[in-house]
Amino acid sequence: MNGDRHVTVIVPAYQEAESLPPLLERIAAVRSDDTVIEILDVIVVNDESGDGTQAAVDALGLDWVQVITRTEERGLSSAVLHGLAAAQGDILIVMDADLSHPPEAIPAFVKALQRGADFALGSRYVPGGSTEDGWGVLRWVNSKIATWMARPFTTVKDPMSGFIGIRRDTWSHAVDLDPVGYKIGLELIVKCRCMHVVEVPIHFSTRQLGHSKLTLRVQLEYLQHVIRLLRWKFPGWSSFIPFAAVGASGMGVYVGLLAVLSAFVPDWSTLSQTIVAALGAMLWNFVLDRWLAFWYATRGNIVKQALGFMAICSVPVLVNILITVSLAGEAWGTPLAGVVGSLVGSAAGLLFNWLMTRWLVFGSSKHVT
Repeated sequence: MNGDRHVTVIVPAYQEAESLPPLLERIAAVRSDDTVIEILDVIVVNDESGDGTQAAVDALGLDWVQVITRTEERGLSSAVLHGLAAAQGDILIVMDADLSHPPEAIPAFVKALQRGADFALGSRYVPGGSTEDGWGVLRWVNSKIATWMARPFTTVKDPMSGFIGIRRDTWSHAVDLDPVGYKIGLELIVKCRCMHVVEVPIHFSTRQLGHSKLTLRVQLEYLQHVIRLLRWKFPGWSSFIPFAAVGASGMGVYVGLLAVLSAFVPDWSTLSQTIVAALGAMLWNFVLDRWLAFWYATRGNIVKQALGFMAICSVPVLVNILITVSLAGEAWGTPLAGVVGSLVGSAAGLLFNWLMTRWLVFGSSKHVT
């Protein structure tokens, strides 16, 4: 038997008892075509939906279908990973249970993978692909925005597709799998380092039974997923860009505080106003840097990190204070002097702060996604 003709189809399911029988009937028709497939089995990963999924599948009497019921874990992506780990086939196909993905396209997936593709996905946006009428403008716009957000990782036209295929040897080389939300395909393309991705045209059907699981929460999880992937694939830029943005916002906080203090506590000396504003901006920068630029540091001791951050910032802050106090007066005004002081101080300390904060304050350079 040629190993690449054993196919396992993984179907993650939650409250899909109505959809599974017609889906499995259509897969059975594909299974009977032995031109490219010698063995085809199915794993349904059910997140204990309590809707009779197991009974619905058992009633069909199909010995090539296995139901795995998870009682603790939840989530589509983790269900897919669970199914992939349990699969015996040398070609692994993942598809939704809601009849939106056509099983009739499975042989095309298998052929693409047999011909050397690392990864195959069902695409709505290549020639021959389509979506059912009445899909909705908002959902179409959502899909296009999500596709644009995936551009740093892949140039395929439909990276959001949940209808995917991967060779077992490619899957076995996956590293640091940590998906969130429902778009496991993008995770596998990136973490399996798939270079040759083939898009198989499909007609994407609107769900006929059950309820759509595309919610605001799911969309926010996708945003979180994209951020995780950016940090994994481009750790340097994913750290530096937020660091620079936070630094720019800190300058705004500093000047804003100077303006407020000058207006509401004019009796304070310029030095006192400048010190308070500088401390406020430092606190702002520390909190945002720790969250956005140095995300892998959140498991460290926050007090130790804060003290180290203040020590590292001491040089540019002192330069800033010195220039602000020197220039403040009737001609400049404290806020305007603060603009100049913060620019000069930032320029003087940017490189120093970046290197020292990265290596000494926030600990190891090993990024934790």
